[in-house]
Amino acid sequence: MKWICGYEVLCLSLIACLVLAGQAQDEPPEQHVGRVQDWSYHHLTLSGGLQAADLDSAKVEPRILYRLVERNLPSASANARRFGPGGRGPRRPIRPQSHGLKIDWSIPLGAGIVAPNMYPAKYSFDINATPSCANDYVVFGLNVAGATPGQANLVGVNNLYSGSNPRLCAANPTVNWAYNGSTSAGSVLTSPVLSLDGKRIAYVESAAGATVFHVLAWKAGEGSAATTTVTPTLNGACTGTVANPTSSCLKSVTVSAAATATLASPWVDYQTDKAFVGTDDGKIYRISCVFACALNTQPAVDWTFTLPVAGTGGAAAKPNGPVYDFPSGRLFVGDQLGELWGINAGGASPSLNAGPVMIGGGGCTAAHPPGRTGTGADCTASGGSFGIPDSVIMDSTSASQRIFAFSGNDGTSGASAVVAQLKMDLSGLVRVHVGLGSVANNTSNVDIHSGAFDNNYFGATPANGRLFVCGTISSDTSAAFYWIGFTAYPTMNSTPTGSIARGTTAGNPCTPITEIFNPNVNFAGGDHDIVISGVVGASPNGVLRTDDISTGVITGILSGVNYPGGVSGIIWDNVSTSGQASSVYFSTLTTSNTGSCGGNRCAVKLTQLGLN
Repeated sequence: MKWICGYEVLCLSLIACLVLAGQAQDEPPEQHVGRVQDWSYHHLTLSGGLQAADLDSAKVEPRILYRLVERNLPSASANARRFGPGGRGPRRPIRPQSHGLKIDWSIPLGAGIVAPNMYPAKYSFDINATPSCANDYVVFGLNVAGATPGQANLVGVNNLYSGSNPRLCAANPTVNWAYNGSTSAGSVLTSPVLSLDGKRIAYVESAAGATVFHVLAWKAGEGSAATTTVTPTLNGACTGTVANPTSSCLKSVTVSAAATATLASPWVDYQTDKAFVGTDDGKIYRISCVFACALNTQPAVDWTFTLPVAGTGGAAAKPNGPVYDFPSGRLFVGDQLGELWGINAGGASPSLNAGPVMIGGGGCTAAHPPGRTGTGADCTASGGSFGIPDSVIMDSTSASQRIFAFSGNDGTSGASAVVAQLKMDLSGLVRVHVGLGSVANNTSNVDIHSGAFDNNYFGATPANGRLFVCGTISSDTSAAFYWIGFTAYPTMNSTPTGSIARGTTAGNPCTPITEIFNPNVNFAGGDHDIVISGVVGASPNGVLRTDDISTGVITGILSGVNYPGGVSGIIWDNVSTSGQASSVYFSTLTTSNTGSCGGNRCAVKLTQLGLN
């Protein structure tokens, strides 16, 4: 399978290289490919501008292609900040508005939510055209067991660009489909992944002690609300073709009959049509036949790799979501003992490539992990939150080749919240402490979740860039933002450049951070770069906030909305100037009366500008 660029000007402007020459084998016809924004996109990044090696990588890794398009289109000409994503002419930036009118939409999700720190997924049909009311959609995987008829655990929403005028779509969004997408009475506890044509969704069902990997081809009109569902057509009775299904179709394979999957969202390698999934008993699986196989062909488990953690007893090495580097065939996984692993995952059988390296661990080591016995010097962690709950961020640009991991407790007295940077062979460890963290604390622990880079990090001078992360203040586990520089790029500085408090109550963590660079929106004073995240806590501590990072520092809150109980991970979509078409999406973590949610658990859309 090979990527084919639509125009020769790709290497200069990257305007239209969004066509995939098939997802099956043996030279199938070209298919339309839109833009996918799912959890995995947050975890593969590129620093240092446009480089020839990265253009080569973009031919086999669409996430790299999306990054190059996203970051280089705005600078494709001297008038870049005046041009939209289609590159067809000047557009006037959207400027901040002074009114406080709430123009969000919210859709009730019944008894379910997107699980904490997990993400919905967004599909955009054509990033070079006006956003599509009919074809663009967001899918929400819900942490409840599905029932037919009744509660959905997979909901797709279109007519996204709705709300108060000016708007692109109708006044209200539409539930395009709502499925009981389970075969074992389980729920969706992790984030879904989309196919490149938007027609299929890969996700993991966690049932009672079991994990099932699913691939769903959805069909519009099947289910009309989160509590009015249907069961998709099961594999064997599906109709149409892979490229053009005429029925819904649910393909499934039981990955484990002994363990659930609560942190490991699936990673799909589009080049080989394989997925990587982890289960809570410390096992990693590779699955073939994900999006490209013939109709009514089931996915299959290729191999299983058990993380070779030292000792026995105690907690299992519960993995987070695997992150795969196709060129090297290496898979990077963190676990909840605080360890980071590199696995040779590209061949017929897996093997350990590097590690483990102890990133968290609460003062324990990889030779003597926390709570494990039989290592000769058994270790008890100092405090809690010593795992690595979020997947690593991988900077795969040729100039960097670094990964970043985040933990709430590496055992350092007085400053245990940590960001770690390593080379891809897990050497060259740099630790940066970002607050007190959870050392010696078992009552108000907080996990540290993934950060995000500013736009400068993606430019031609990444040494001017910053990594923004939410740690804790220095005296307890209240939330605080830190920013870390790269003076000796690609090596991360060993101390933060600055920080600012973002919470008032110990034990209330931040959600993962999402960065938005929108050249068509003046967020503040002509600035175009923001980060958005939430603080998870009961009223009044559950909030959603944006911060202006255009100058490389944060001086105050740009905008904020109170969501008692907090919100899930956050995705964003467009840099469009069309009404309501530059937005963010998430779910509440409990019932909410904010905006139009009306006392329900809700899927929510807000504008990027002002969170209106």
